[in-house]
Amino acid sequence: MAQTQPQFQRPLLRIGSILFIAGMVLAIVSTVIHPSKEDPSNHPLVLAEYASDESWVAVHIGQFAGGIMVFAGGFVALYRFLVQSESSTASILAWIGLAFAIMTASAIAVLQAIDGIALKMAADSWIAAPSEDKAITFRVAEGIRFIEYGTNSIFRILQGLAAIVFGVAIVKSKLLNKWIGGAGVVIGSIVIYAGIEVAYLGFVYANIGSLRGISMIIYSIWVIILGGLLWRKSM
Repeated sequence: MAQTQPQFQRPLLRIGSILFIAGMVLAIVSTVIHPSKEDPSNHPLVLAEYASDESWVAVHIGQFAGGIMVFAGGFVALYRFLVQSESSTASILAWIGLAFAIMTASAIAVLQAIDGIALKMAADSWIAAPSEDKAITFRVAEGIRFIEYGTNSIFRILQGLAAIVFGVAIVKSKLLNKWIGGAGVVIGSIVIYAGIEVAYLGFVYANIGSLRGISMIIYSIWVIILGGLLWRKSM
């Protein structure tokens, strides 16, 4: 199949593959070093933990960079590959998937601006505030935390929708293995459910065994495998 691909498409697929894998690895590494010892629903303890962490902004810039590489890079290359399918359905779905990928990249930018910068500043202000101002500065920081919940929920829902739409497009296109497309549909559905959970419950569970943690792990594995398959197609 690779021999029938236009020459310009091979470097595109390789770049997409690299962005998928490198972006996800960067996001994973940044998430691993993200401070998360305290119960995320205990806002006083969590905000104090965030205020004391000197790497907070850098960690979230790393998450932002990794996410942009995946959604504004890897998925764009995947779209360019799938849109040329002989299946009109696959081509249409690739366009829709591209739209969701762009929206997801935008949601990542907003999420990291809120979580990585605004929340850190608010937490620092609360810790440094005089005793008579502690209550009000805490409420301001907590309000930003609630905004983070909402943004994170929408980000996860968009992330899941992108996986579902591209998954169906892959199945219809016959350009990649159908199982990776089917896996995208299933994994995307789980991620959407995790996003809805955040909307109703916030960050209730912090460990990797939670639905939120599991959805992050399986989505990461799916993207990395997808990147490997794109590399094979570029050979």
